[in-house]
Amino acid sequence: MIFHRIAHHLKQQQWTAVLIELAILILGVFLGFQVTDWADERANRAAETRHLEEIAEDLRADTVVFDQIRMSAEMRISGIDYILGETRGVTRPSQVVTPTGNTYDMPAGPPVTAADRTTLLGRANLVRSTTGNRTGFEALLGAGGMQKIRDRQISRQLQVYYAQFDEMDELTNILKQVRAAGVTLGYPLGLSAFGEMDPDQLIAIVRGSPAYSAYLRTNREWAAIYLGAVDQQQQRALQLLRDIDRYLGKGEQ
Repeated sequence: MIFHRIAHHLKQQQWTAVLIELAILILGVFLGFQVTDWADERANRAAETRHLEEIAEDLRADTVVFDQIRMSAEMRISGIDYILGETRGVTRPSQVVTPTGNTYDMPAGPPVTAADRTTLLGRANLVRSTTGNRTGFEALLGAGGMQKIRDRQISRQLQVYYAQFDEMDELTNILKQVRAAGVTLGYPLGLSAFGEMDPDQLIAIVRGSPAYSAYLRTNREWAAIYLGAVDQQQQRALQLLRDIDRYLGKGEQ
């Protein structure tokens, strides 16, 4: 319709009308693009908010699991302390220092109660771990990737956070390898991985086996190292949650 009017005005040499029609045409095209861009931007922001909210839910779930892993590791340490007779700290180290110079605290953990004394092997050999809750992050990657997150700091934090789980997986594998070796050492001694037995009998067997005692000390050292990794990952999760909440307008301004 508008092109017919422009053609008519050109034939009549009505230049003012031609200019007006052209201006209307250009403005209409411009507004059309603006409305499309605005709609696309609104859809992208809604998708970004949805992805970040899903990731935040995963992070909250991770913090709960980290607390459970910490409790499990501390119980492992205190159980080993009890078996080795080091509950009073006579020979028990308070820290683990790796060859690279990293230092990890070795917490005492919850005390062994009378009810726990027959399950010391299970306490010493239980290894709890996690690969993280990744539903939100994987949905983000499947929907187009990290470019959907406008905040570069949050985008970088997310990449680091989930990459760190790979390192935690390596630690988990080491822990499980150590446990497997220790369980094997226990077979000739009549010890199973999680079997219940008289604590005094267990302690006497361990004291008579330098190899099994060394396994328990090694297990305790790796538990302390793993605790350090879990604590660091939990701090990353909490910081990410604070940053995401602020970004979405849910945190402190």
